[in-house]
Amino acid sequence: MNLAKKKLILLSSIIISFIIILILTFLFAEYLSRKNAPQNLSEIISKVNLVDHNGQPFKSVVLKNKPSLLFFGFTNCPEICPTTLADLSQITKEVTLNDNSINIIFVTLDPKRDNKEHLKDYIQYFDGNIIGVTGNKIEIKKFADNWGVFYETVKTVNNYTLNHTATVFMIDELGNFRGTISWGENETSIIQKINNLRKLN
Repeated sequence: MNLAKKKLILLSSIIISFIIILILTFLFAEYLSRKNAPQNLSEIISKVNLVDHNGQPFKSVVLKNKPSLLFFGFTNCPEICPTTLADLSQITKEVTLNDNSINIIFVTLDPKRDNKEHLKDYIQYFDGNIIGVTGNKIEIKKFADNWGVFYETVKTVNNYTLNHTATVFMIDELGNFRGTISWGENETSIIQKINNLRKLN
């Protein structure tokens, strides 16, 4: 076997090994992604005991087979929560031409202060199809953990506030997680994502 053929075989072996490593890396990443992906919304809410702002159990029937935008926060939030809800309300109103075909789900991370009555009063300040959700702190943590939501209590001079994940989770009409909207994301991008979400299923 001449030198040129040996080099060719060696180069081919390296390329094939590299391709195999890439494929295995992709498959492993896909496995981790599926393993760590949020459960189907209908499945996870069947495992927790939460209520909506009307005091009704927060179950699949409340979603009415519509796509949903899921956001975690608290009513005493000074900026991120009211801004996010106002933006989502306005944008979904424009995108759907006021037909309320997308749910906006606002889950409080502060059930101590945000009972159903307080949530109901709060969401009335926003346009759009907003469902306020509360419950005891253990059930809320179960639900938040499914989405990898971080939150912590921070003491203030006279009371407390919360640091929390400001991501909006996009869920299709079948309850499957379909992506996220980031805090501060531009309106054009949000509109495109919501339009894509409406086309699924």
